[in-house]
Amino acid sequence: MTRNGKIARVPGTIRAELNLRMEKGEEGETLLAWLNGLPAVQETLKASFDGAPISKQNLSEWRQGGFREWQLRQEWLGQARDLAESAVEMEEEVDLASLPGALAGLLAVRYAALLNGWDGEPDPKFEEKLRLLRGLNRDLALLQRTLQRASEQEREIEQESEERERREFEEGKKRTLALLWSVPETEALAGVLGGGEQGRKLAEMTTAVENDLPLPKAKEEGKRMKEEGGRSEVQRPVKPSQGQSSQKELDHKKG
Repeated sequence: MTRNGKIARVPGTIRAELNLRMEKGEEGETLLAWLNGLPAVQETLKASFDGAPISKQNLSEWRQGGFREWQLRQEWLGQARDLAESAVEMEEEVDLASLPGALAGLLAVRYAALLNGWDGEPDPKFEEKLRLLRGLNRDLALLQRTLQRASEQEREIEQESEERERREFEEGKKRTLALLWSVPETEALAGVLGGGEQGRKLAEMTTAVENDLPLPKAKEEGKRMKEEGGRSEVQRPVKPSQGQSSQKELDHKKG
């Protein structure tokens, strides 16, 4: 159920602490003073309720609504934890797979004992016991189907886990082999592409793409190659600035 009261609008961590304090039996006046003094609560009240503080009535409504729902959830969670712990303890003490068979054997013994003491004449007590055994037999059949389905689901989960591990192993092996084979492939391809630094870089990029490997740091390599290319260029003469004469002009004036 979605609630829209003042307390329902405050941050969830504050509501959780409020519920714990209520669970411990803290007094309402103390709770109100604490709530209304929190900056986060004041911001919420200012934004949605014109700054009106949380009142005793608001707290009472929360105690009957949101707090009660929280208590029920805690109760259900506790029951679920107890049930899980009981199931673990039962698995440690009882072979659940053979339990339906043992119960079926016990029912068969009860049927035999009941029929052995029956004189063949209509008997209300006999019929009542027979109806009880039939009901138990139906319950046992349902229990058998439930345990069988649970066992099948457990096997399916185990198979999925094994299949996932197998795929991960195969993919890891494939990546490792691709990495190993990429070295001679790169060397051979570099020669085909003309050799040199440029050919090698192109070969590394091509091999990485083909084998689904991480790409080389193209940006850093491009920058380095650009710097190397700049050093190989012929230096251009510097044009003299205005107000300065070249050496040739000075020599001409002297002559």
